[in-house]
Amino acid sequence: MIHDLEKKFKDIQSYIHKKFSDFEDSNDIDVSRDEWKRPEGGGGITQVIANGNFFDNCAINFSSIYGKDLPKAALAKTLSKKAEYGYRVMGISVISHPKNPHIPTSHMNIRIFAILDQNNDIADWWIGGGYDLTPFLPYEEDIIQWHSSAKASLKPFGRNFYEDFSNNCNKYFEIPHRNERRGVGGIFFDNLTDFTSINESMKFLKSVAECYVDSYSSIINKRKETQYDEIQKEFQLFRRGRYAEFNLIYDRGTSFGLQSNGRIESILASLPSDVKWSYKKSPEYDLLQENLLNYINKDWNV
Repeated sequence: MIHDLEKKFKDIQSYIHKKFSDFEDSNDIDVSRDEWKRPEGGGGITQVIANGNFFDNCAINFSSIYGKDLPKAALAKTLSKKAEYGYRVMGISVISHPKNPHIPTSHMNIRIFAILDQNNDIADWWIGGGYDLTPFLPYEEDIIQWHSSAKASLKPFGRNFYEDFSNNCNKYFEIPHRNERRGVGGIFFDNLTDFTSINESMKFLKSVAECYVDSYSSIINKRKETQYDEIQKEFQLFRRGRYAEFNLIYDRGTSFGLQSNGRIESILASLPSDVKWSYKKSPEYDLLQENLLNYINKDWNV
């Protein structure tokens, strides 16, 4: 069962990597693929596109780790069984930082957290994941399409997942010390135990990943030829600082990776390669910031 799940996650990773690599119009880019092992058990595959013509950096990571003691960031309280014989976590995390500030940064992850029995089989599990969009120069039609696609993709699975997951996303990606959200939302779910089998859970996670790729690719294709100036690019770099602040201070996935002795370079591959902080900002920055806040502090539920 575990080997089969790992293969399914790896297939999704390869699918996303192929889709995103196609946006680079040159073979002369920095593409890394590292297979790594975790001393305490498990490992993963880190794939990074860097210094491309389209992406500043884009990480598409798979990991499957196991151990005995649950990290504090593992929310196992919803599981019916204790981790007496250990746990297994596997999943995919994607983060993309395009060069063009008209194209938002995006993030997606899907994961299964399992409690093991004495035979090293899965005794209980929950799933989590979602995706969110972080624009710099926002377009209302792109945001509406992003949310509409999410709602449509979740509808076949029964109860009103979209409304719950969209509200979860807004709450999760708040940056309290800035009194603002990281972006315009999407969906976020954790500790989800609605499905009666691992196969059903995996089918759901695969659907989440595919919807993310399709919806984000649509936005990319609409905006990739849009010209930008130096002021807009600098604003993007400043706003990427917010992304770094959230990931390093509040993100539970980052915390789990660090607490479980995960591979540090893979965990921090989510950070933008180019970012800027400055005490004093220009009047042009203030105008762009004011416009952006009108979008990111709004509920976009459709």
